[in-house]
Amino acid sequence: MSLVAILSTCAAFAIGLGLTLPLLSLTLERNGYPGWVNGLNLATAGLAAICATPFVPWMIHRFGTTRYLTACLLAGSVSLIVLYEVQSLWLWFPMRFVLSCALNSLFVISEFWINQLADDRNRGRYISLYGACTAGGFGVGPLVLTVMGTHGIGPFVAGSVMLLAAVVPVFIARHSAPQIEERGHASILQTIAIAPAALTAALVFGTIDAGLWGLFPVYAVRSGYSESGAALAIAATSLGSFLFQYPLGRLADRMDKRQLLTICAGSGIFGAVLTPLLIPYPGAVYALLFVWGGVIMGVYTLGLTLLGERFRGGELANANAAYVMLYATGLLAGPTVEGFALDWWDPHGLMAVIGAITLIYTGFLLTRRRETAAAAP
Repeated sequence: MSLVAILSTCAAFAIGLGLTLPLLSLTLERNGYPGWVNGLNLATAGLAAICATPFVPWMIHRFGTTRYLTACLLAGSVSLIVLYEVQSLWLWFPMRFVLSCALNSLFVISEFWINQLADDRNRGRYISLYGACTAGGFGVGPLVLTVMGTHGIGPFVAGSVMLLAAVVPVFIARHSAPQIEERGHASILQTIAIAPAALTAALVFGTIDAGLWGLFPVYAVRSGYSESGAALAIAATSLGSFLFQYPLGRLADRMDKRQLLTICAGSGIFGAVLTPLLIPYPGAVYALLFVWGGVIMGVYTLGLTLLGERFRGGELANANAAYVMLYATGLLAGPTVEGFALDWWDPHGLMAVIGAITLIYTGFLLTRRRETAAAAP
């Protein structure tokens, strides 16, 4: 039942984020706000995670895993409804901050729980299931928008109900949830120094995640797509992420995980180059996003797998918090830069930034592999 509770929690996080990223971005675009405002509003989610995430291990230690999980699910559910009722743009910033604090706490707890449940023989497969569930949750959000549209309270209520539904399996599995008896003492910087390649995967994926799920709908609309067509592009990306994760997890349990991580990171370069070429052809773009979304999410899940191999206990909880913080840093910095680029080179600046980030990270991974090989006896 633990696995069901974990997957329900990560799906709840992903549904909440997958729904609000395109919904709020498209609403702002429709209301005439420029790309930089859209990017700054999106960056609020990253800021919330940076502020809230360091306290999650302490909250688990103080209140217990299931109590804190339940509180976050309830807070996220209520925040979605309140977000709809708020009419002022500038009130969206603090409301989005509250929602993102709740969602990112779900993120940290579910990652800690899945890494505690897995062992080194099945870690790749377990975390790939976690990644698939996360991707599926991301896909549900855009699909809700495709069916219900971006107007009215409907999509907000749908997201709120889905978050509430996750409380049931969490309550059932409350006795098997992991606890933190002794907190880890390593700082964020010390943790990064121990496993830089694994932890920076979260930073890189945060920037890509913000671009593909948050700003790609704006990119598509500016390229001539309808809002439903833009949401369908995100759904294709999420479907690929969902279907590719388990095969990638099986590969991770059978081959060098760092090599597979490098391949997944490199896919970002090709996706960023091909998208502007194929954007006039919707079918080709949806197919590309299906494959690209599936492979690029491997950056996050493989980094998380490497993290579980390296840390244990309270140190693992700290490492998961650092991982989400770096993801949030990417979510904060990425859309800020990408939003300005979207306006500066309208609209292909978005792809230029994503391509540059993945190129730099792929180069870093290749350099690390060469250094590790040279240091081996």
